Amino acid sequence: MNSKKLMMSLGLVAASTFAPVTFSKDILTSTPVTYMLSEQLMQGTGVETSYLPPKRYGIERLVNWFSSKGQQQAIKAGQDATVAITLGAIWQQDPTYVYARQGNIRLIEIDASQAISPRAQGVAALTLDNGETSKYAWMNPTNLIRMASIVGEDLQKVYPQYQAQIEKNQQVLMLDVRELINQQQEFIFEKEIDSVVLLGESLEDFASGNQLFVVDRQFKPELEWSEADKLSLKAQFEEDETLWLVTDKRPSKMLISLVSQDRILQVDVIDRWGSKGIKSEKPLARWQL
Repeated sequence: MNSKKLMMSLGLVAASTFAPVTFSKDILTSTPVTYMLSEQLMQGTGVETSYLPPKRYGIERLVNWFSSKGQQQAIKAGQDATVAITLGAIWQQDPTYVYARQGNIRLIEIDASQAISPRAQGVAALTLDNGETSKYAWMNPTNLIRMASIVGEDLQKVYPQYQAQIEKNQQVLMLDVRELINQQQEFIFEKEIDSVVLLGESLEDFASGNQLFVVDRQFKPELEWSEADKLSLKAQFEEDETLWLVTDKRPSKMLISLVSQDRILQVDVIDRWGSKGIKSEKPLARWQL
Protein backbone atom coordinates (compact mmCIF):
# COMPACT_ATOMS: atom_id res chain seq x y z
CA MET A 1 0.00 0.00 0.00
CA ASN A 2 1.47 3.38 -1.00
CA SER A 3 1.66 6.30 1.41
CA LYS A 4 -1.32 8.14 -0.16
CA LYS A 5 -3.65 5.13 0.23
CA LEU A 6 -2.35 4.55 3.75
CA MET A 7 -3.16 8.13 4.73
CA MET A 8 -6.66 7.81 3.25
CA SER A 9 -7.28 4.56 5.17
CA LEU A 10 -6.10 6.08 8.43
CA GLY A 11 -8.29 9.09 7.80
CA LEU A 12 -11.37 6.91 7.32
CA VAL A 13 -10.61 4.97 10.51
CA ALA A 14 -10.13 8.18 12.45
CA ALA A 15 -13.33 9.66 11.07
CA SER A 16 -15.36 6.58 11.97
CA THR A 17 -13.73 6.33 15.40
CA PHE A 18 -14.04 9.92 16.52
CA ALA A 19 -17.13 11.11 14.64
CA PRO A 20 -19.78 12.39 17.06
CA VAL A 21 -22.73 10.10 17.70
CA THR A 22 -25.93 11.39 16.12
CA PHE A 23 -29.34 10.54 17.45
CA SER A 24 -32.61 10.09 15.66
CA LYS A 25 -35.38 12.20 17.16
CA ASP A 26 -37.96 9.49 17.56
CA ILE A 27 -39.10 7.78 20.75
CA LEU A 28 -41.26 4.66 20.38
CA THR A 29 -43.84 3.34 22.78
CA SER A 30 -47.00 1.24 22.87
CA THR A 31 -49.11 2.22 25.90
CA PRO A 32 -50.95 5.48 26.62
CA VAL A 33 -49.14 5.99 29.94
CA THR A 34 -45.65 5.69 28.44
CA TYR A 35 -46.68 7.95 25.57
CA MET A 36 -47.98 10.52 28.04
CA LEU A 37 -44.76 10.44 30.05
CA SER A 38 -42.53 10.77 27.00
CA GLU A 39 -44.59 13.45 25.28
CA GLN A 40 -44.80 15.59 28.41
CA LEU A 41 -41.15 15.19 29.37
CA MET A 42 -39.90 16.07 25.88
CA GLN A 43 -42.07 19.15 25.35
CA GLY A 44 -40.12 22.04 23.91
CA THR A 45 -37.28 19.85 22.62
CA GLY A 46 -38.51 18.97 19.15
CA VAL A 47 -38.14 15.25 19.95
CA GLU A 48 -41.23 13.36 18.86
CA THR A 49 -42.87 10.30 20.39
CA SER A 50 -44.50 7.69 18.17
CA TYR A 51 -47.36 5.46 19.38
CA LEU A 52 -46.99 2.17 17.51
CA PRO A 53 -50.16 0.03 17.86
CA PRO A 54 -53.57 0.66 16.30
CA LYS A 55 -55.60 3.06 18.44
CA ARG A 56 -58.40 0.53 19.01
CA TYR A 57 -56.11 -2.18 20.40
CA GLY A 58 -55.94 -2.65 24.16
CA ILE A 59 -52.84 -3.81 25.98
CA GLU A 60 -54.08 -7.41 26.09
CA ARG A 61 -53.96 -7.62 22.26
CA LEU A 62 -50.56 -6.04 21.69
CA VAL A 63 -48.42 -9.19 21.86
CA ASN A 64 -50.43 -10.81 19.05
CA TRP A 65 -50.45 -7.62 16.96
CA PHE A 66 -46.68 -7.15 17.16
CA SER A 67 -46.04 -10.79 16.28
CA SER A 68 -48.24 -10.59 13.17
CA LYS A 69 -49.45 -7.43 11.45
CA GLY A 70 -47.35 -5.03 13.51
CA GLN A 71 -43.99 -6.77 13.18
CA GLN A 72 -42.77 -5.00 10.04
CA GLN A 73 -44.18 -1.69 11.20
CA ALA A 74 -42.25 -1.95 14.46
CA ILE A 75 -39.03 -2.92 12.69
CA LYS A 76 -39.35 0.00 10.28
CA ALA A 77 -40.07 2.44 13.12
CA GLY A 78 -37.06 1.12 15.00
CA GLN A 79 -34.73 1.99 12.12
CA ASP A 80 -35.23 5.71 12.73
CA ALA A 81 -35.64 5.63 16.51
CA THR A 82 -33.33 6.29 19.43
CA VAL A 83 -35.42 5.12 22.40
CA ALA A 84 -38.16 2.59 23.13
CA ILE A 85 -40.06 3.16 26.38
CA THR A 86 -41.53 -0.01 27.88
CA LEU A 87 -43.10 -1.47 31.02
CA GLY A 88 -40.81 -4.49 30.93
CA ALA A 89 -40.38 -5.02 34.68
CA ILE A 90 -44.10 -5.40 35.39
CA TRP A 91 -45.06 -6.66 31.92
CA GLN A 92 -42.37 -9.01 30.68
CA GLN A 93 -44.30 -9.58 27.46
CA ASP A 94 -44.10 -5.90 26.47
CA PRO A 95 -43.23 -6.35 22.77
CA THR A 96 -42.16 -2.77 21.94
CA TYR A 97 -38.41 -3.01 22.41
CA VAL A 98 -38.08 -6.64 21.28
CA TYR A 99 -39.56 -5.95 17.84
CA ALA A 100 -38.32 -2.40 17.25
CA ARG A 101 -34.77 -3.51 18.10
CA GLN A 102 -34.81 -5.78 15.04
CA GLY A 103 -34.63 -2.62 12.96
CA ASN A 104 -31.92 -0.95 15.05
CA ILE A 105 -29.49 -2.87 17.25
CA ARG A 106 -28.47 0.42 18.93
CA LEU A 107 -31.98 1.16 20.17
CA ILE A 108 -32.06 2.18 23.86
CA GLU A 109 -34.70 0.72 26.17
CA ILE A 110 -36.11 2.83 29.00
CA ASP A 111 -38.28 0.80 31.37
CA ALA A 112 -40.83 3.17 32.93
CA SER A 113 -41.70 0.65 35.62
CA GLN A 114 -38.17 -0.10 36.84
CA ALA A 115 -35.00 1.95 36.46
CA ILE A 116 -32.20 -0.01 34.80
CA SER A 117 -29.46 0.89 37.28
CA PRO A 118 -27.65 -0.62 40.31
CA ARG A 119 -29.95 1.17 42.77
CA ALA A 120 -33.06 0.85 40.70
CA GLN A 121 -36.26 2.49 41.86
CA GLY A 122 -39.48 0.98 40.62
CA VAL A 123 -43.21 1.33 40.82
CA ALA A 124 -45.29 -0.18 43.61
CA ALA A 125 -46.02 -3.43 41.79
CA LEU A 126 -49.17 -5.30 42.79
CA THR A 127 -49.23 -9.09 42.94
CA LEU A 128 -52.57 -10.56 41.88
CA ASP A 129 -54.29 -13.57 43.41
CA ASN A 130 -52.98 -15.78 40.59
CA GLY A 131 -49.40 -14.83 41.47
CA GLU A 132 -48.86 -12.62 38.44
CA THR A 133 -47.82 -8.96 38.59
CA SER A 134 -50.48 -6.46 37.59
CA LYS A 135 -49.42 -4.48 34.54
CA TYR A 136 -51.92 -1.69 35.28
CA ALA A 137 -49.54 0.09 37.67
CA TRP A 138 -50.44 3.47 36.14
CA MET A 139 -53.91 3.20 37.70
CA ASN A 140 -52.25 3.92 41.05
CA PRO A 141 -51.52 7.66 40.60
CA THR A 142 -48.59 7.56 43.02
CA ASN A 143 -46.81 5.29 40.55
CA LEU A 144 -47.01 8.05 37.92
CA ILE A 145 -44.61 10.14 40.01
CA ARG A 146 -42.09 7.29 40.10
CA MET A 147 -42.53 6.64 36.39
CA ALA A 148 -41.93 10.30 35.56
CA SER A 149 -38.76 10.23 37.64
CA ILE A 150 -37.44 7.03 36.04
CA VAL A 151 -38.14 8.09 32.46
CA GLY A 152 -37.07 11.69 33.03
CA GLU A 153 -33.67 10.76 34.45
CA ASP A 154 -32.93 8.39 31.57
CA LEU A 155 -34.07 10.84 28.89
CA GLN A 156 -31.76 13.47 30.35
CA LYS A 157 -28.84 11.08 29.82
CA VAL A 158 -29.91 10.14 26.30
CA TYR A 159 -30.49 13.78 25.31
CA PRO A 160 -28.05 15.81 27.46
CA GLN A 161 -28.54 18.85 25.22
CA TYR A 162 -32.13 19.03 26.52
CA GLN A 163 -31.37 18.19 30.15
CA ALA A 164 -32.60 21.48 31.61
CA GLN A 165 -35.83 21.39 29.61
CA ILE A 166 -36.57 17.78 30.51
CA GLU A 167 -35.91 18.47 34.18
CA LYS A 168 -38.26 21.45 34.06
CA ASN A 169 -40.95 19.40 32.33
CA GLN A 170 -40.52 16.65 34.91
CA GLN A 171 -41.18 19.02 37.79
CA VAL A 172 -44.32 20.36 36.10
CA LEU A 173 -45.61 16.85 35.44
CA MET A 174 -45.02 15.76 39.03
CA LEU A 175 -46.98 18.77 40.30
CA ASP A 176 -49.81 17.86 37.94
CA VAL A 177 -49.83 14.28 39.24
CA ARG A 178 -50.03 15.52 42.84
CA GLU A 179 -53.04 17.63 41.84
CA LEU A 180 -54.53 14.50 40.25
CA ILE A 181 -54.05 12.56 43.50
CA ASN A 182 -55.83 15.34 45.40
CA GLN A 183 -58.67 15.36 42.86
CA GLN A 184 -59.20 11.60 43.16
CA GLN A 185 -59.10 11.71 46.94
CA GLU A 186 -61.58 14.60 47.13
CA PHE A 187 -63.97 12.77 44.79
CA ILE A 188 -63.78 9.56 46.82
CA PHE A 189 -64.25 11.48 50.08
CA GLU A 190 -67.24 13.44 48.80
CA LYS A 191 -68.93 10.30 47.47
CA GLU A 192 -68.05 8.43 50.68
CA ILE A 193 -66.53 5.54 48.74
CA ASP A 194 -64.76 3.10 51.01
CA SER A 195 -65.83 -0.52 50.47
CA VAL A 196 -66.07 -1.71 46.86
CA VAL A 197 -66.80 -4.64 44.59
CA LEU A 198 -64.48 -4.78 41.56
CA LEU A 199 -65.68 -5.92 38.15
CA GLY A 200 -62.27 -6.08 36.52
CA GLU A 201 -58.74 -7.21 37.36
CA SER A 202 -57.43 -4.01 35.78
CA LEU A 203 -59.00 -2.08 38.68
CA GLU A 204 -56.87 -3.67 41.41
CA ASP A 205 -54.17 -0.97 41.23
CA PHE A 206 -56.80 1.78 41.33
CA ALA A 207 -58.36 0.31 44.46
CA SER A 208 -54.99 -0.21 46.12
CA GLY A 209 -53.72 3.27 45.21
CA ASN A 210 -56.82 4.89 46.67
CA GLN A 211 -56.88 2.66 49.76
CA LEU A 212 -60.30 1.17 49.00
CA PHE A 213 -61.39 -1.96 50.82
CA VAL A 214 -62.26 -4.66 48.29
CA VAL A 215 -65.22 -6.67 49.62
CA ASP A 216 -65.64 -8.86 46.56
CA ARG A 217 -64.48 -9.40 43.00
CA GLN A 218 -66.50 -10.52 39.99
CA PHE A 219 -64.20 -10.81 37.01
CA LYS A 220 -66.34 -13.03 34.79
CA PRO A 221 -67.93 -11.30 31.76
CA GLU A 222 -71.56 -10.36 32.39
CA LEU A 223 -72.73 -12.81 29.73
CA GLU A 224 -71.31 -15.63 31.85
CA TRP A 225 -73.02 -14.61 35.09
CA SER A 226 -75.37 -17.23 36.46
CA GLU A 227 -78.61 -16.35 38.20
CA ALA A 228 -76.86 -17.12 41.47
CA ASP A 229 -74.13 -14.58 40.59
CA LYS A 230 -76.72 -11.90 39.88
CA LEU A 231 -78.71 -12.56 43.03
CA SER A 232 -75.54 -12.58 45.13
CA LEU A 233 -74.43 -9.21 43.76
CA LYS A 234 -77.85 -7.68 44.28
CA ALA A 235 -78.03 -9.00 47.84
CA GLN A 236 -74.63 -7.52 48.71
CA PHE A 237 -75.78 -4.04 47.78
CA GLU A 238 -79.13 -4.40 49.51
CA GLU A 239 -77.44 -5.49 52.74
CA ASP A 240 -74.71 -2.80 52.70
CA GLU A 241 -75.86 0.66 51.66
CA THR A 242 -72.30 2.02 51.79
CA LEU A 243 -70.97 -0.45 49.21
CA TRP A 244 -69.89 0.77 45.75
CA LEU A 245 -69.40 -1.09 42.49
CA VAL A 246 -66.32 -0.18 40.43
CA THR A 247 -66.24 -1.09 36.76
CA ASP A 248 -64.06 -0.29 33.75
CA LYS A 249 -67.03 -0.49 31.35
CA ARG A 250 -70.19 1.49 30.79
CA PRO A 251 -72.85 0.00 33.10
CA SER A 252 -75.31 -2.20 31.22
CA LYS A 253 -79.08 -2.21 31.75
CA MET A 254 -78.75 -5.56 33.46
CA LEU A 255 -76.12 -4.23 35.87
CA ILE A 256 -78.21 -1.15 36.69
CA SER A 257 -81.15 -3.45 37.45
CA LEU A 258 -79.03 -5.12 40.13
CA VAL A 259 -77.16 -2.11 41.54
CA SER A 260 -78.37 1.47 41.79
CA GLN A 261 -76.57 3.64 39.24
CA ASP A 262 -75.65 6.21 41.88
CA ARG A 263 -73.49 3.53 43.55
CA ILE A 264 -71.59 2.56 40.40
CA LEU A 265 -68.22 4.16 39.66
CA GLN A 266 -66.97 3.80 36.08
CA VAL A 267 -63.20 4.14 35.78
CA ASP A 268 -61.17 4.52 32.58
CA VAL A 269 -58.30 2.02 32.89
CA ILE A 270 -56.44 3.74 30.02
CA ASP A 271 -55.39 0.48 28.41
CA ARG A 272 -55.69 1.72 24.82
CA TRP A 273 -55.51 4.95 22.85
CA GLY A 274 -59.14 4.74 21.82
CA SER A 275 -61.14 7.82 20.79
CA LYS A 276 -59.88 9.95 23.68
CA GLY A 277 -56.15 9.48 23.22
CA ILE A 278 -53.76 11.59 25.28
CA LYS A 279 -54.11 15.37 24.95
CA SER A 280 -50.93 17.44 25.29
CA GLU A 281 -52.73 20.26 27.08
CA LYS A 282 -54.53 17.91 29.50
CA PRO A 283 -52.35 14.78 29.71
CA LEU A 284 -53.93 13.43 32.91
CA ALA A 285 -57.57 14.03 31.96
CA ARG A 286 -58.35 10.33 31.63
CA TRP A 287 -57.11 9.67 35.16
CA GLN A 288 -59.55 12.12 36.69
CA LEU A 289 -62.74 10.82 38.31
